[in-house]
Amino acid sequence: MSLVNNLLTKDLLVKLVQKENFIGWVYSIDYDYAYIMTNDLWKANALAVPHNCFLVAATFDPEKFSTVSIEEQEVILLRVVGSSKLPQDDDLIRTKIDYFQQQQSAFHNINSSDMDDITLSQLQFGGLQCKVLGTFYKRDGELYLGSDLESFATAARLNVYRPRREALEIIVNYVDPLRKKKVAEEAKDLGIEREIKPFKIGTVRYTSTDRLHRKDEEEKVPVYIQPSDFLARRTAVLGMTRTGKSNMIKQTVSVVKRVSDGSGINIGQIIYDTNGEYANANQQDKGSIADVYKDDVIRYRMIQTPGFKELRNNFYTQLSEGFSIIQQTIRENISNPSGDIQTFLNTSFDEPDKAEKSSHNRWKVKVAIYRTMLNKAGFEGGENFKVKIPVNQEVINAVNQVAEEDDVELQDPRSGISLTEAELWFTYARKANKRSKLLSSSKKPWLDDEAVAMLNMLVNKNDNDSYINGYKVLVTAKKYHSPHRNSEVSEEIYEYLKQGKIVILDLSVGNPTLREAISKQIAQYIFEQSMNIFINGGTPPNIVAYIEEAHNLIGKDMDLTETWPRIAKEGAKYKIALVYATQEVSSVHPNILANTENWFVSHLNNQKEVKELSKFYDFEDFSRSLIRAQDVGFVRMKTLSSPYVVPVQIDKFDPELEKGKLNKLS
Repeated sequence: MSLVNNLLTKDLLVKLVQKENFIGWVYSIDYDYAYIMTNDLWKANALAVPHNCFLVAATFDPEKFSTVSIEEQEVILLRVVGSSKLPQDDDLIRTKIDYFQQQQSAFHNINSSDMDDITLSQLQFGGLQCKVLGTFYKRDGELYLGSDLESFATAARLNVYRPRREALEIIVNYVDPLRKKKVAEEAKDLGIEREIKPFKIGTVRYTSTDRLHRKDEEEKVPVYIQPSDFLARRTAVLGMTRTGKSNMIKQTVSVVKRVSDGSGINIGQIIYDTNGEYANANQQDKGSIADVYKDDVIRYRMIQTPGFKELRNNFYTQLSEGFSIIQQTIRENISNPSGDIQTFLNTSFDEPDKAEKSSHNRWKVKVAIYRTMLNKAGFEGGENFKVKIPVNQEVINAVNQVAEEDDVELQDPRSGISLTEAELWFTYARKANKRSKLLSSSKKPWLDDEAVAMLNMLVNKNDNDSYINGYKVLVTAKKYHSPHRNSEVSEEIYEYLKQGKIVILDLSVGNPTLREAISKQIAQYIFEQSMNIFINGGTPPNIVAYIEEAHNLIGKDMDLTETWPRIAKEGAKYKIALVYATQEVSSVHPNILANTENWFVSHLNNQKEVKELSKFYDFEDFSRSLIRAQDVGFVRMKTLSSPYVVPVQIDKFDPELEKGKLNKLS
């Protein structure tokens, strides 16, 4: 029976002490370490004592707990970190060597006929070095864990046990009562009214070799996680390629989805899918996130693909978004833009208040020139576009007069003209404007400096009619434009996230530079929208963002004012959770690492990365194991609610099993 359903039948503190799993005594202890004398037979009876396994030490007999004094009603939690030397070890080693030197067969076993009983018994004893993790004790009927020792008695006889099954389940799933109350409060802040039970994420696994301590299903102790730990928090998924990072992210997505469905609140999730494994089913996984949650997944791609939405924006309709990309590409290609191009780069296409009629009309003129430039630069989709240019009759007459000199008849721009016709009209408008800066009867010219600079770029000439690149500087941004989109992609994605959808950005195809630029643009929009809602007194939507190759986005040398570091550092305040995966712990910004609440660490292949990781929590205890063990899905897990690192074999994400769970919920 699961621990969750069977906690009231026996005192939890007593349950931690299993007499049948006795493995030795503490022969030395201080505030940080305990040293244990154990025996081969006791270890065998307890199904081995693996490296990094939990042990418990207590002075009381669990069958006589009612008679135990208050001082002794505690259980010390330990973790095996190595072996220790007993005082007689050197003498016993000499005895072993003498014995082996006398043997004539390689397969001759030590037995009582070869050696006296006392010596044989002594050879079976050994020492273990253990880290003190804390002290379990009772208060107000609840189980508490102090993260240290309040005191220790040098002369006390501390019996040591390896907890298995139910006792181990208590330890690996322990959540402090105060933390439980905090979880409930945080859930309410996130809009979760119903109690969300913990979800199983895997089973306890101490070492790569798991022949004994995981010999059957009964010995595989389930590990649960608190769903609220992942909302408005930062989660690191660290490890080498092919060690289970993607599987961990899929499990997290499924946990968050079940929280959303179970609590009745919308939790949007956005996955930056660099390899296309979340958006597309593959042979290895026999399914994908998109396949499991068909009705709740929205997929995007850089190129037109059936079943995917277009990731790129339409520059003709998404003015500010398209222009920001143009600004970026021009600055990347021109180190010191000057003159008309610099004036153009400083232009804003944000729409002014319509009540300010003069300003709004000037904005319309600039938008018309901008769209005309796009069309001339070859941005697809302009042939069906029409613009209306708000000018008075005096301007119309002045422009027509210049055109008539070349025997050219112009269309009336106020009624709506094509971009090709607009190009011709603006060409003569520029000439007319050069003749008189004050064509209208108003005090202000109808073209401001920004509009003049754009007209110069449209015809590739500056004010002196000398040649400039002009509209041609826009050409490099053509690959970022799509004529098929009617709404701004960042705004559309944010709306889906507010609805609780799972948005997958398939970044496995398309231009890498383009992917990075659009990814950043979407992230920035999400962050700024949620921040604005929060600042204005509203409640931002719950959003979880997943990124792989995180060192490229929140690297250690990045400025914390950049988009991704800001999301990692400040996003929690605006209810944006971040799950980031990388192979390189040391390459992630130290400020982000320091503020990460949840950790899932698999195999790391060098001491530099392990040393960096060892700065956090008790990961140092696992330094040898992290380098040696390369098993897929074998992680060392530290969550917000867990007081210590737990070694876990993460369950394999099973699309069919997940579909079954969804069917039960529905």
